[in-house]
Amino acid sequence: MKLFLPLLSTTILLIKVTCDPIQQGQGGQAQNAVLNGQNGIHDSELNKVNNDQKLSNQGVASVTKAPKRRKRKKHRNVSVPKENIPNAGVRAPNPADIKDPVFNVQDIVKKAKEDSLKETTQNRGVPQVKMIQDVQQNKVEGIPVQAFTADQKAKNVVVGGDINNQNVVKEGNQAANQINGLQSQDSQNNAKVPAANANSYDQVANNLNNVHQERPGMKDSLKIVWDWSDFLINYETYVMPEQKNRRAPQATTGEPWPMPQYYVAKANKVYRIDKDKFRFNIVKESCDIIERAVERYRDMIIEDTIMDMYNNLQHAQGTSIRDVSLKYNDDIYVKAEAVQVVNIKIRRPCTKFPNDQMDESYDVFVKKSGSYIWANEVWGALRGLETFSQLVFRGTDNVLYIKDTVINDYPRFPHRGIHIDSSRHYVFKEVIYDVLEGMAQNKMNVMHWHIVDDQSFPYQSKAFPELSEKGAYHPSFVYTPEDIADIIEYARMRGIRVMPEFDTPGHTYSWGLSHPEHMTQCYQGAHPVSGYLGPLDPSKNSTYRFLKTLFNEVLHVFPDQYIHLGGDEVPMTCWSSNPDVLKLLNQLNGKPNEPINLQNVDPYMYSYDIRKVLEYYEQRLTQDIKDIARNRKNGVRMVMWQEIMNNNIQLPNDTIIQIWQGDMGDVQRAIDMGYHALYSTCWYLDLIEYGTKWPKYYMCDPADTSMGYQIDEKKVLGGEAALWAEYIDNENLISTLWPRASAPAERLWSSKDVRDVEAAGKRLQEHRCRMLSRGLTVGQISGPDYCLRRGHRRDGERVQNCTGSRCNLVQIEKFNFHVQQRGRGMAECNQMLAQGGSMVTALLLILVLGAVIFSLKMSGTRIVQLKVCRNRSIFLSFILLIVIYFMCYTSLWMQVQEFKGSFEKRIKSYSDPRYS
Repeated sequence: MKLFLPLLSTTILLIKVTCDPIQQGQGGQAQNAVLNGQNGIHDSELNKVNNDQKLSNQGVASVTKAPKRRKRKKHRNVSVPKENIPNAGVRAPNPADIKDPVFNVQDIVKKAKEDSLKETTQNRGVPQVKMIQDVQQNKVEGIPVQAFTADQKAKNVVVGGDINNQNVVKEGNQAANQINGLQSQDSQNNAKVPAANANSYDQVANNLNNVHQERPGMKDSLKIVWDWSDFLINYETYVMPEQKNRRAPQATTGEPWPMPQYYVAKANKVYRIDKDKFRFNIVKESCDIIERAVERYRDMIIEDTIMDMYNNLQHAQGTSIRDVSLKYNDDIYVKAEAVQVVNIKIRRPCTKFPNDQMDESYDVFVKKSGSYIWANEVWGALRGLETFSQLVFRGTDNVLYIKDTVINDYPRFPHRGIHIDSSRHYVFKEVIYDVLEGMAQNKMNVMHWHIVDDQSFPYQSKAFPELSEKGAYHPSFVYTPEDIADIIEYARMRGIRVMPEFDTPGHTYSWGLSHPEHMTQCYQGAHPVSGYLGPLDPSKNSTYRFLKTLFNEVLHVFPDQYIHLGGDEVPMTCWSSNPDVLKLLNQLNGKPNEPINLQNVDPYMYSYDIRKVLEYYEQRLTQDIKDIARNRKNGVRMVMWQEIMNNNIQLPNDTIIQIWQGDMGDVQRAIDMGYHALYSTCWYLDLIEYGTKWPKYYMCDPADTSMGYQIDEKKVLGGEAALWAEYIDNENLISTLWPRASAPAERLWSSKDVRDVEAAGKRLQEHRCRMLSRGLTVGQISGPDYCLRRGHRRDGERVQNCTGSRCNLVQIEKFNFHVQQRGRGMAECNQMLAQGGSMVTALLLILVLGAVIFSLKMSGTRIVQLKVCRNRSIFLSFILLIVIYFMCYTSLWMQVQEFKGSFEKRIKSYSDPRYS
């Protein structure tokens, strides 16, 4: 103990000497020596100097950057000439003072664009004194569009020239005062560097860390960034492999997906949604589509809007994430004015079905003077409603808010599709509804339905019912005409087209289960292979009559102008082995009398000439379909997979080629051949990979010209995200499809220049939680995260998971029934006793008890003699319980009750004057 106390006091003294603050007046030369000797340590926390200019790139103009080579003189504020500061000395107009004429869209958009351009084009070379950070600009047709981030504590986002922060004037002045205070303290701290321990780098680092901990508003070191494979927590000054901590980005609040073409939101101007009085008001053209949509979206807004996301990283050191609940105490939210009505104006009358020429453009305005959604057609109004619903967010005070917003939006491509496969695995109607619901929430407009294939034929045909009777997996796993009509109607209400695919001549094995006569018999040498049926037989006229009848029905069941005819992966080796097909080939080559030698046919190879048979088949089929569609208002357009193009098949120029195997070179070739193109190569979502892989979907472009291709974007209709179902079924279809398909959804809708993965990751994180809240069982997207709640669907349009006549709904109104059952329980017996209060019941009970008591009195001496029980009352109770149990167990009581009811009914009938 004597030795311990001196050692302890010595240790405390050493710690005090080592860790004491830097003393004043002890050599700025020592600090210079340290700073010059170690490049990794700098005084950015004291002087706001950032040598790598990251803060400058993020838009931090309020902190004046000091030169790298500087003299150790007294620090001073670097002033900027007032004439070089945009709008210096001029009070910015209050957004609330701007009078917005109702539906004056051109003036509103023009004014917002001018303000945005003015803010970003004036004096680009002069540092602008504003408390802003993390500005990420993208050019959209000459309009700067801000990609928002989630750093809210020290990163105040500017959108269209408006500072995205609460109480901007107050906090801006406070931040400016803090910076001036820091700069004035810098001059004092320069004189506080001790002469002793001048070479102690650790001491200087510790001092800088102390400053970092004590002073608010310092540069943040903890960030969530994107690397080549996933999102992770990164530290600004220290990145090592063992520090890799996967973490999904912090979700944004009230941001749309996909990103609109022009979007300006003011976070310092917020309105409150009045839950009780909020409604949509249709002021001009109306129809069932928009009327049902406003009911649907009002429920989504009131019930399913997600809450501002809490993040536990707000407790980490060096974090830039603030407690989201604090901002809802500011006057911006507390005194927010209420939005009760959103006016919807549609200029043109509604069309019944969506089409490839529909106008999906819209404008959204949320202003003090009013809130509006304006569209040329009802389909644009649907997209505007979806965007408006995404702008609404729920505060931690459980109040709904929306920012002051101006949006002018339209899709980049007219064809934005999701491909589903119901042949490999039968997909229930309920799941197809969820697919359509997810498409509406991502502004996709074409469901490509690969309905039949080799494995099964679930389409129920009226002309050929045997196709599904023998070709479906199960007799109940079919899509009746009523089922298909329900799905098309559900899609119509959401502005989604349904394009069916009947893939021929290949992928038709299930067709042959009921119609083998239309299939090609494959041969091995000169002998047919029993049961080995290849593609449809192109040499028989009966095949084309069968197809013409089938497609005539299909074009009446599916009203969309487009139909997909497949044409991929045709097993032409079977054709090459069949003598009838070879005869057809000889006729096409002008050699009808040339003999056929099947012994020389290679079963693993086929000649180039056999492709002429494929061309003959496709040309004859497409001509028949065009003849069928002559009576349709818009005719028909056919889509085929790219093998048709690869085999140099000559088809009508209005044919659409879907690229799924190649790159931009194949897109260019399809356009050069006179076709329109759809792109799907990079969007095969059934190819599952570990990790965060949506960025590769996000960066893929169906009209990419970065490799030197001169692609005419007008010839590219768009693209589709494909989900083939070999290993996808009802249980995992939605979680595999969404939100991964949201990445191609934004690529197909938004501007080509919207490509910031980190900014998109934050918005996508919010969008994932939003889809979950609306009842879709979507999957993961960016790694470890959470969503606050999963919603429940309340859509009245949805039906039970059944199809057609198998939906047997029973409605029970009122009925009476009698039940006889032996062995009722004592509880039920007691209930019967409580209900039996009539004189007949009481009389019967008295008679039974009297009989029991009389018998006991007569045998009382015997009971005493036998010494069965000395207490007669206990024995009587026991006997009574046995009698009651016997009456219940043998259903005697029920019979007595039934007799009583029959007796009372008969007495009542005798007293009825109708029987007198």
